[in-house]
Amino acid sequence: MDRDLYNNARWLIGAISRGINLSGSAAAKGVLSRLAVQEIDEAAFRHPQPATIPVLAHLASCVAETMLFDADLAAAIASVEGQLHWARSQSYTDAALGDGFAANYGWCHIIGPSGFFHGDDFLLGLLLLGPGRHYRDHVHPAPELYWPLTPRSSWKQGEGSFAEKPAGTIIWHQPNEVHATRTAEQPLLAVWAWTHDTATPARLLGP
Repeated sequence: MDRDLYNNARWLIGAISRGINLSGSAAAKGVLSRLAVQEIDEAAFRHPQPATIPVLAHLASCVAETMLFDADLAAAIASVEGQLHWARSQSYTDAALGDGFAANYGWCHIIGPSGFFHGDDFLLGLLLLGPGRHYRDHVHPAPELYWPLTPRSSWKQGEGSFAEKPAGTIIWHQPNEVHATRTAEQPLLAVWAWTHDTATPARLLGP
């Protein structure tokens, strides 16, 4: 076992836990309750198969921006960034989401099938979305928490309009609640978690 990587993975999970706990929100407490029952000890640790995708061109600037919000969390992300398995959802193509979207979108698991710990119907990861992108309306059965680490991203839920959210905002989506995300001049780095019903992927709505 790579003990340094194990310790850094636990550091990252701890930094996320501390950060979302500070919000005091019911959604954060629900995520932390599910996180508390996950197996994240040495016996459960495994080394992800690192994989890179084009949107990682924005990761360094996002981590630097995160330093202004939570220096410990930013350092924890930096400690594992070369070991993460980044992926893109197969249905999220340029044809579905606009020219250049596929090269400006990606996610990874921290806890989950491609993460450091497998998880029990629970996913914890990072989302990276490049500037000038519209991650349009979509749904999934899993309840979802987003915690943006960079400022000036915009979020929409249900029939509401887009609203800009600062770094550190807890954004909660109920099961099958329609939601969407937009970026302007700045890319977005966010923590995300699915707390149960994780086997069914997100489904884009509309044409």
